[in-house]
Amino acid sequence: MNSVKILHCADLHIGAAESFLNERAESRRAETLITFENIIKAAKQNDVDIMLIAGDLFNSNNIEKSFINRVFDCMASIPDVKIVIAAGNHDPLSFNSPYKTNALPNNVFVLDTKDCFVEFADLNTRVYGKSFKEVYMQGASSFSIKPDADFINLMCIHGELRSDLGSDYNSITNSFIENCGMDYIALGHVHKRSDISKAGCTYFAYCGCPEGQGFDELGEKGVYVGDISKDGCNLKFIPTAKRMHIADKIDISGCDTAAEIADFIINEIKQEHGDNYSDNLYKIILTGALNDGVDISIPEIASRLNSSLYFAKVKDKTEINVDFDALSQEQSLKGIFVKKMLEKINSADIAQKEILKSALNIGLKAFTAEVNYDED
Repeated sequence: MNSVKILHCADLHIGAAESFLNERAESRRAETLITFENIIKAAKQNDVDIMLIAGDLFNSNNIEKSFINRVFDCMASIPDVKIVIAAGNHDPLSFNSPYKTNALPNNVFVLDTKDCFVEFADLNTRVYGKSFKEVYMQGASSFSIKPDADFINLMCIHGELRSDLGSDYNSITNSFIENCGMDYIALGHVHKRSDISKAGCTYFAYCGCPEGQGFDELGEKGVYVGDISKDGCNLKFIPTAKRMHIADKIDISGCDTAAEIADFIINEIKQEHGDNYSDNLYKIILTGALNDGVDISIPEIASRLNSSLYFAKVKDKTEINVDFDALSQEQSLKGIFVKKMLEKINSADIAQKEILKSALNIGLKAFTAEVNYDED
């Protein structure tokens, strides 16, 4: 066989919860199972030979039996696809691992906690790698098993690309990759997808997480699918996420009420994110300049947005459109506040100026309405 078709996925963290979703947290938690179903469908539709799961399929070794059963049932539904798993730091191959306490489908192979490989003679392919045994694992300077040049040699491994071995999460160095002699390394642990790279004769990549779990995991998520041969690597990215986490900065200059702002935001989101805009989770950062005296309620804006969107949180980074110099001359509490703040700003260094300007705007808003706590 000259090439093998693979699907590379990692870091589903099935069972994890986005607690900030409150009453929707449990249903959102179950959506990772739907994403996994979509990955299984992608493997079948693309006639994949081998599915590589590079760690953290489960968010822990203690999730509900119903989740575990659903995952293994999905795997069993594609019996012609070989599924190779490297357990990660969230689901290590310890005594209570779901991979040890449950009967695995016949097409599922879990890598040992020592350097090892699984051979698929019918595909002329070997898959090398190792699993985490515990939450922490030290990396190695090299892989102890040399590949066989007569096979297509793949590696499935969970770890952190670094220039040294200083990580507790299986450091993988450039020299490790260069010297291992693999045709492709399917990496897990980093939730942001990387481009396909090459070190020596070895191609490698992080596919990222297939479903974002917070606003530090923005944008489109998915898996890599394609052909690996002795001559090259031809993988494409396939989106799998049910919902995206999106952070948008929206200039609301000229708006005067919460209702007006919410309508403006929805129109902006529609234009930017298309027909399925309402399915996503949004962090909306309000920017621009508001007229002095305009009282906007962030909770009201968020409430209006959440009637149209799956989830939205709103952060106020607007400024007050006002003549500060003129205001500082007023014989009022507001005028005195502005005067004192301008004096501090004028005498501050560059870093402090931005902080003080922000404080000035927050202070002015407090004269008009209550200022809400900002988690940042």
